[in-house]
Amino acid sequence: MSDAAADPVTLYAFEQLEPPRPVALREVEDPLEAARAEAEQIREQARAEGFAAGQAAALAAAQPGLDAAVAALQAAVAGVEQVREETAAKVERDAIELALQLAEKIVAGALAVESERIVDVVRGALRRLAERRRVTILVNPDDLETVREATDSFVTGLGGIEHCEVQAERRIAPGGALVRTEEGQIDATVATQLMRARELVELELGE
Repeated sequence: MSDAAADPVTLYAFEQLEPPRPVALREVEDPLEAARAEAEQIREQARAEGFAAGQAAALAAAQPGLDAAVAALQAAVAGVEQVREETAAKVERDAIELALQLAEKIVAGALAVESERIVDVVRGALRRLAERRRVTILVNPDDLETVREATDSFVTGLGGIEHCEVQAERRIAPGGALVRTEEGQIDATVATQLMRARELVELELGE
């Protein structure tokens, strides 16, 4: 057997085989590190999403309680405002009542000191009459003489009075008068004047 026919295996040059290239450690570590970082990022994201979901669920569960608390707080505030308004209104009414009572006492005291003011009261009532030919004036007994003495001044000063009679009436408080004619009467008593003043004040407050 010749050399050309020799077994190819025996002719293989083992020297031509190159040893395998050693794998660098960094080439292995880098992918592992990247995988670890990616896994950590995924865990952090999952943790954040889980926290957000849990927080949303907790808020949703607590929302009915929060709504009830807010409603209760609003109702309490409204109640306080209502009490404040009612208290202010009551204080205001009490102040008006006290002022009117004080005014009545002041008027009564002034009339007691200056009894001649009854003349002005009667004169004012007579001026309000549309027809005053026959007039009857009712006053408190304490004011009777004072008004009678002023009768002539009523007749001459106002005109249209043909007959004027002054009578005593104990139900009328001092300082007031009731003037009657054939067509009606004018109430100039102190109580009525104060009542009208009260009505005007209450009407003003109501507006």
